[in-house]
Order: sequence, then structure tokens, then C-alpha cells
Amino acid sequence: MRKKIMAMLLAGVLAGISVMPVFATETENVEQAADADRERSDDAADSGQTDGEAADGETSDGETSDGEVQEIVIPKGNMVNVDVIDLSLHAETTGDRTPVYAYENPFRGQDTSKGAVIEFYANPTWDVHVLGTIFAINGSGEYDGKLYFTPGSYLGFNSADFGGFFDANLFNYNIVTDYIKNGALIRIELLPDGFAVYSDDVLCYDQTILDNPEAGDGDFTSTSDFSNVLTWLSGAEALYFGYGSWWNTVSDTANIELSRISFRLPDGTVLMDQLQADKDLVESLGGSVAAVAAVDGQTEVKLADVNVEIFDINSVSYQGSSVLPLMTAVVAVVVLGALVAVILACRPRTYE
Repeated sequence: MRKKIMAMLLAGVLAGISVMPVFATETENVEQAADADRERSDDAADSGQTDGEAADGETSDGETSDGEVQEIVIPKGNMVNVDVIDLSLHAETTGDRTPVYAYENPFRGQDTSKGAVIEFYANPTWDVHVLGTIFAINGSGEYDGKLYFTPGSYLGFNSADFGGFFDANLFNYNIVTDYIKNGALIRIELLPDGFAVYSDDVLCYDQTILDNPEAGDGDFTSTSDFSNVLTWLSGAEALYFGYGSWWNTVSDTANIELSRISFRLPDGTVLMDQLQADKDLVESLGGSVAAVAAVDGQTEVKLADVNVEIFDINSVSYQGSSVLPLMTAVVAVVVLGALVAVILACRPRTYE
């Protein structure tokens, strides 16, 4: 009886050894999938604010509900040139966010009477948050107001003293049409008689969208005078990337990598075409910039150039032998050994 038990234990051990690698692999896969689901879970919800309503009692960045004017302060950090910025970077986990990328408005003090052009490449990295912010130009005091564009391809403007507000390509705070999709070069042209939004040089919509109540809203229509918007643009103080619209909560983070920016006048005068980032701030938030050169006392940051040599894989020959026969023989020996042990243990014996 004791030998039978030992034989059964031996067979169980052999079976367990063969199953362990598969079980370990499946367990690891399940754990990795669970971790991925936790990382991808979006616990955010839209803030529920209406257009023109700002958080914490503010009517905009520049004026509180009691009428006190607050000047916009643009932080000055260890600014370095970069090719790409990650608009999802932020330190807060709940509540309102603070700007990571803040600059002086390049159109401030310029003659914008004939128009303005804003261009950038937007590369989505995760879920689209309709009310997030790719860029926003903010003004305070006499030029209180906002102009912004979101990952939902929604263009918005609001300034009570410069014509009111318009929402283009937005209906019930949801996407009408996503023109960025998997990545696109967006160009926004602001003109005295309206605006136009292009994706990869194809017209997405213009001011006529405001005449469609299921795609636009506001005080402006397709026949309105938009010159007041351009006047406001020349007086607003700040430019933000990833911040600055009416909705600055964590749930509305723009999951966008931004590059190839250009702020210019219609005659081709370039006012801003280089992205910059506060190196210390970005690194403190878990981002990364790699300084590779110093030119005229300023650090230039860019991706390293990599030369890749293309070769024909069919031109490479391989010689070798398969280990399958050896492994098959080893498995067969182990199985036969186990069977012999079981047979010997179970054979009837006569004891004197």
C-alpha cells in the first residue's frame, strides 16, 4: 500500500511539473491585463459647467465674481527649446489644474486687423476629452476673454465686450465631428468676416457652422462682424497649451502630444514657431527633456538623430539544428520512467 501511495505521489509530481510553466504564464498575463485596465480607467466626468461659466467663482482668468481684476502672471522658468510637449502632464489628481506650458500671447501688440493664423500638429495619446484644451489665449481686465481649441475639434471664443461668444463644432458639450482622429495638422484662420478650421489642409468647417443649431451656438452667426475678435486677440496677455479654457479640471486633461506650432499673420509674418518648456517643472512632473546642445547661452532640446540601415533579410543565411527531437526524447524517457515505476509499485507481491 505504501508503494502505491508513493507511486501516485510521483505521478502527481510529474504532472504538476508539466503544468507549472503554463499556469505561471497565464497568471502573469491576467495580472498584466488587470494592471492595464487600471491604467486605462478614466474616472473623470465632464465638469457640467455651461459656456461662459468659470470655476471657483471666477468669470475668467482675469476677473473674479466681485469684479476685482486679477492680472495674468506668466511664470518664467528654466525654459528650453523642445520639439514636442505632452499636454497630459499635470501634478493634480483632483480638482482644478494649473498651467504647465504658459507664454506671452504672440499676437499681443500686433496688427491683427487683417487676420491671424494658428497652426499645430496634434497627436492623440489616449481618450479624447471634448472640453480639454490644446491651446487657449486668455485676456484679463479690458481684454477679458478666451479663445481656445480642444481635442474634440471644438473652437470657442468668449468675451462679453468684444461680441459675446461662439461655440463651433459642439452640441450639448459633445463632439460633432472629430477632425484630429489619429493625428492631424490643424490650421485655424481667423479673419474679419469669420474663421476657418483645416485638418491636413482640408477644410473642416468655417463660420457658417454657427447657423446650424446642432453644430454651433453663440452670439455670432455666419454674417457677423468678427473684427472685434481680432481686436481682442491683439490685447489678450497669455497663451497656454493644455490649459486655459473654461474647463481646467483633471477630468478634461488633453491627451495630446503637440508639435510643429506656428502663430503668424496672414502676410506670413511668423510670431512664434518654437515650442519651449520649463525643464525643471516638466521633469518634476515625470516628463523628460534631453539637453543636447547649448547655443548662445540657451539650451536646445531635441530628439537624437538615429541612422537606420535597411538590409535585405533574404540575403542572410542561417545554419543550425532543431532541439525538438532531443526534447521529445527527454519527455518520452520521463513518461516511460513514470509508467514503469507505477507498474512495479502496483504489481502483486507475495511475502513469506
